[in-house]
Amino acid sequence: MNSNHFTTTVGIILCLFASSLHSQAEPNEAPQIVPTPKSIKVSGGSMPLTAKSKIIATEKSLEPLAKILADELSTLTGMPLASGSGSSAPGDIVLKINAKLRAGTEILAVGKTDGKPALGLTRDFSHTIVIGENAVVEGWDYRAVCEGTSTLLQALSGKSGSFTLPKMTIQDWPQADYTGTMIDVARQSIPIDTLKAVIEACRLWKVRYCQLHLSDNESFTFPSTAFPKLGSKNLAMHEGLVPQVYALQDLKDLVAFADARGVTLVPELATPNHSEAMCRALPEIFAGPRILNLINDKMYESLETLVGEICEVFKSSPYFHIGGEEPYFFELQELPATKTYLESKGMKAFPELIVQHQERMISMLQKRGKMTLAWEGATVLDPKQKDQMVIMSWIPYPVVEDSRKKGFAIITVPWERGAALQKWNMNDCNGVKLTSADRVLGSSVTMWQMSASAVVSDFLGGKYNGSSGEGYIRALGDQAEGAWAPLSKAEGGDDPKKLLAPRAILESLLFPVRIAAAPIAYRAWPVLGFQCFSGSTEVKLSLADGVAAGEIHYTIDATEPTSQSPVYATPLAVTSSATIYAALFRGGKQVGAISRAAYHRLDDGKPSKAKTKSE
Repeated sequence: MNSNHFTTTVGIILCLFASSLHSQAEPNEAPQIVPTPKSIKVSGGSMPLTAKSKIIATEKSLEPLAKILADELSTLTGMPLASGSGSSAPGDIVLKINAKLRAGTEILAVGKTDGKPALGLTRDFSHTIVIGENAVVEGWDYRAVCEGTSTLLQALSGKSGSFTLPKMTIQDWPQADYTGTMIDVARQSIPIDTLKAVIEACRLWKVRYCQLHLSDNESFTFPSTAFPKLGSKNLAMHEGLVPQVYALQDLKDLVAFADARGVTLVPELATPNHSEAMCRALPEIFAGPRILNLINDKMYESLETLVGEICEVFKSSPYFHIGGEEPYFFELQELPATKTYLESKGMKAFPELIVQHQERMISMLQKRGKMTLAWEGATVLDPKQKDQMVIMSWIPYPVVEDSRKKGFAIITVPWERGAALQKWNMNDCNGVKLTSADRVLGSSVTMWQMSASAVVSDFLGGKYNGSSGEGYIRALGDQAEGAWAPLSKAEGGDDPKKLLAPRAILESLLFPVRIAAAPIAYRAWPVLGFQCFSGSTEVKLSLADGVAAGEIHYTIDATEPTSQSPVYATPLAVTSSATIYAALFRGGKQVGAISRAAYHRLDDGKPSKAKTKSE
């Protein structure tokens, strides 16, 4: 893994956009910002951004963000902007924290009651932007300031080497705390490079939480030091690359990388279902029939140790997801030992065993300051837990009524948005219309079962969510619009062009290298992320529009390219199934994320084989 290429942020990844920046709005018109700010007033005119402009942090805690923003804007404009502290001058961008800022509406969020996590209403999280002679971004906390600077990136205009920000005043805040996405890192291999690309996209679209599905039946990917055998018997779904256990320092660095950009990583440990990888690796501790051994009280001592390790890495997250989807209880339920256990605990029915599991997990997390999240489905909704556990409603049918009636807070996970994307908002839950009275904590879009190629480099999709057609990161801006500003969506949706423009920024500049092949017979199921061909296909690598020149290095063996990998010069003639990774390098350093494309020859299952036309 090349660790140097993500030392900056979206702006560095938005490689040299200066040549393609254009005025987003006519004078005195509001720029197109996604998601839509709650209030935006244009005063007329613009503030020039010049090589003398600086990014000023008014307190030390904001200095990392000032450096990130300076790098972003330098990359966008080609001008070497400085960051630091001190007094400001006209043309500077000033970053401030003001804990007295208040949102215009109440927001459901996690706070603390008697030292334990608790849901309540708040008017925190707001930020303001005032652009006059200089630009002042003021936020309730560090993340709120981050969200304001993301708006600046979209508001920047450039023409003939001259760059400006429109003079305007913005007040903005999230309609709900949990605007999120989820990456399934336990079904197919998702490298750190790809996770950083998703985090960068989250920053740009103000997606506040990125959930990592760390374990499942196929694999266990968290680096436990207490149980080093976990992850030793990993498998892959869909014949993809087997997920590996992440290096502990890589995960810690990833959390810091996300925190610096205003994005919080949320860990998920799948329990009691989807835990076969844990059971295979350590059957003597965890294994029941197809699920965790819920009738082994001693197992919970090990679970608590594991939960503690995960919480230590993901310190910044107020949430911890305990899984809970798709029940496999039948075998455990029929064991004579289970019936004996229920009797010994005074339990009248098997669902009480599931409630006990939830209570134990909630207790572990409460003492570590985490709010429990759980998937709708196998979770038993005990009303006593309604303030202790939040339900993610993902089932693609109108079944959320039970959660609503029992008073649970809900995170909506729209399954197939499809053509309704322009009208979707976070209160639409798979056929059920919710309201603020239903305690909607927010929404999330999932990337289930996907390969890294499908996550970052499938330029063909992006409109769906769920296993039938995944949610690609280029759709995150669309999803964020319906979560950050759901009222504007409910009142008529958006002009599709508004969503296309910011998505084009992501597509063209987050991944500076394009991979295209012809002829292609058909595209496989989107989650697989590969395209099928017969005989042979010609693969061309190119730079996206507006990307400055550099060397494209590539590999054909599913390893990540480095500055020592072959330099692309002529098209590749692919005659057998092949996986091609490509990245842009300048001065020996990688710029942006790795583009990935997998090609499958229909009559050939042999290892990768590709060559250039000149060979």
